[in-house]
Amino acid sequence: MISDVADSDSGPGPAETRGGIDLGLLVLRVVLGVTMGAHGLQHLFGAFGGPGVGGFTRVLGSLGYTSQTTLLSWITGISEVLGGALVLVGLFTPIGAAALLGVCANIVFVKFGGGFFQKDGQGFEFELLLGAASLTVLLAGSGRLALDANTPWRKRPLSFGLIGLLLAAAASVVVIVLCR
Repeated sequence: MISDVADSDSGPGPAETRGGIDLGLLVLRVVLGVTMGAHGLQHLFGAFGGPGVGGFTRVLGSLGYTSQTTLLSWITGISEVLGGALVLVGLFTPIGAAALLGVCANIVFVKFGGGFFQKDGQGFEFELLLGAASLTVLLAGSGRLALDANTPWRKRPLSFGLIGLLLAAAASVVVIVLCR
């Protein structure tokens, strides 16, 4: 007889394990979505003491981007806000997570020469962590506690996640080649 209650010797049962995974993915999605969304609002509108589009355009210039920096500022901010919102609620999660991963990959690439640890605006440890969280959500999916509940990408997250990974990588390469 199969039971949802685990024996003390056999480890957690399927329902308990799945519930923990779904709850963990929810926590990860909420923290990632809110963090990236708020960061995007800083870039677009100057919210939370951020630079706004004009200031972010100057920041991108100081990071070595030489062309289309205003357009890149808008694309980055919109990707962070919309990607963060989609990841937060678990709707079209592969698209949202891929957008966030693409942004993080570009930042890590640009800051790589400044070393790992954050110091005086250099270092990429924070962006690497956000990128890893984005990649985790991209490959693992949104979990059952999401609006994506009955979608093909929730039922087969790895397949759709790999497609999203390819799209994020391609977008990152395009931005680096065209704007640096």
